[in-house]
Amino acid sequence: MFLTKKGLRKIILVALCYFVLGSFCIVRGISNIDVSSYSKFLIVLGVICYVLCPFITFTGYFSEGTGKVINLGNKLVRHELKPAEFIKEYHQLTNASDLIVNKPNIYVLQLVAMAYDCLDEREKALSSADEMIATANEKKRTYAKLIKSSLLFAYGMKEDAEALFTEACASKQDFTSRTITEMIIRTDRAFAMEDYKTVELYNLDLLTHSLAKQNKLSLLTIHFKLGEVYEKTNNNEKAIPHYQYCVENGGETALKNSAKVALERIQ
Repeated sequence: MFLTKKGLRKIILVALCYFVLGSFCIVRGISNIDVSSYSKFLIVLGVICYVLCPFITFTGYFSEGTGKVINLGNKLVRHELKPAEFIKEYHQLTNASDLIVNKPNIYVLQLVAMAYDCLDEREKALSSADEMIATANEKKRTYAKLIKSSLLFAYGMKEDAEALFTEACASKQDFTSRTITEMIIRTDRAFAMEDYKTVELYNLDLLTHSLAKQNKLSLLTIHFKLGEVYEKTNNNEKAIPHYQYCVENGGETALKNSAKVALERIQ
C-alpha cells in the first residue's frame, strides 16, 4: 500500500461527490413529496449514494494505494517487457515526498522480485522475496515462501530451495498456493533435479493446450526454458528456434542476451 497525499485527496473528493449527490437527491425528493413516484425515486437514489460512500472510499483506497502499482507492474513487466522501467517507477513512488502510507503489498513485491529476476539481478530478486515473506500475513506467508523457493531452484540453490519448499508444502495451502506448488514441481524444481522430460512436457503443454492466454513474459520464459532443456539433452536443433524466439521477443530483459549467448554457444 503506497498512498500519496494526491491520491488521498482524490479518494476524499470522489466520496464527497457521492455524499453531495445523495444529499441533493434526498432534499429534492422531500421537497417534491407531492409527486410520489418521482420523490421516491430521488430519495432511493440519495440513499444509494450514501450507502456507496464507504464502498467508494474503500475501493478508492485500494485502487490508489495498490491497484495502480500492480497494474503498472503487470503492464511494464509482463506485457511490455520493461522491468528496469518498473523498478524505476517503483522506487520513485516509495521515495515520493508526499507519501503518507508506505506499506508494501506482497503482490507488488512479487512484481518487484520478478522485475529483478528479468534483469538477472539475483540478490535483489531474493531480497524482494524475503521482504514478501516478512510482509505477508499468516494466510499468505506460504505463497510468499513458494515464490522464493521457485527463485532459489531457478538459481541452482537446490538445498536452500528444497528446505523452503518442503516447509511451504507442510503448511496449509489455499488454491493459489497449490497451483504454484504444482508449477514449481513441474518446472523449476524438476529442472534443478535434472528431470528435463517433465519440464519439457509441462512447457509444451503450456504453449499448445493452456486455456489461459500467456502474456509476453510467460511466453518468453517458456521458450527459454525449452531452449535450456533441449540444450541440456544435447538436442541443439530443437533448442535453436526457442532461443531465437527469445532473442527476437526478449524486450529489455536479460533473457534476450542470455538466449543470444546460448545461440552462439550451440551454433
